[in-house]
Amino acid sequence: MMAENWKELSKKAKAELEEAKPLLRKAERKLAPEQKQEARELVKAVKVALRSKDEKILAAALSNYSEFKQRKLSGIRVNKLWENIRDLVWILAIVLFVRWIFIEPYRIPSGSMVPTLLVGDQLMVNKLIYGVQIPFTTKKLLNLKSPRRGDIIIFKFPPHPTGSPYVKRVVAVAGDEVSVKEGQLYINNKPVPRQYQGPYTGPNDPMPCADVDLLEENLDSVRHSILLCHTDHEDNNFGPVKVPKGAVFGMGDNRDNSADSRYWGFIPLGHIKGKALFIHLPLDPTRHYFPRWERFFKIIK
Repeated sequence: MMAENWKELSKKAKAELEEAKPLLRKAERKLAPEQKQEARELVKAVKVALRSKDEKILAAALSNYSEFKQRKLSGIRVNKLWENIRDLVWILAIVLFVRWIFIEPYRIPSGSMVPTLLVGDQLMVNKLIYGVQIPFTTKKLLNLKSPRRGDIIIFKFPPHPTGSPYVKRVVAVAGDEVSVKEGQLYINNKPVPRQYQGPYTGPNDPMPCADVDLLEENLDSVRHSILLCHTDHEDNNFGPVKVPKGAVFGMGDNRDNSADSRYWGFIPLGHIKGKALFIHLPLDPTRHYFPRWERFFKIIK
């Protein structure tokens, strides 16, 4: 019997607490300062009594609050539908604010960043790191720092800024001279160090070659993997070009299977949405979007 009494009392207490916040908010203008303080103390007493698991203490706290409500709040009614809508609007506003300022999800649609990022990987993007951007524009309210060589960025595709965003690795910044000679990347006439790791056998989009080599590239101390076709690269040349002020040069880690700055030009800083942080949901489209468990929460480098 005591257990049943406690169950009923706790159920009533939770209902009263759920109603208390919108009720007291609606009574804001009606109550004097000392009455508002009294109401807050009575609500707090109900919360403390509920945690105490003591039936007598909870019954007394509920009685005191109910008496106050009857005396001071009897003419006030709460529209539960409106309160639910109001809460939902606030939640949506907070989510949109967080997405605008701080962090946003992004899904990898192609294999241009293999092996670093695989098709189906869903990652979180740090939008604040380079500054606060005005929504639906390429202008920024606040500039914090510029992208550095080695950063993986998500950006508005320069030829079609209103389309789906792109992801590439920054290989050169303003003032740098970029060139590719027989498949080797050069920055300011110096070859970017790289080391052969062996044949690549992991997941990949259809490649323009049968055999693919895995290499580790060291770009300003950012060590990352790249792929190259295991073929003669005599015709794989580009540049040299100089990166203009207010832009960066981006390339895919899948060097022979990436449409990047070599084909459509520089990436304006105003087009950059943010920097890739980590993979939060790695899905494999070749296996009915079954998760790649080993890639969950993998930090992106």
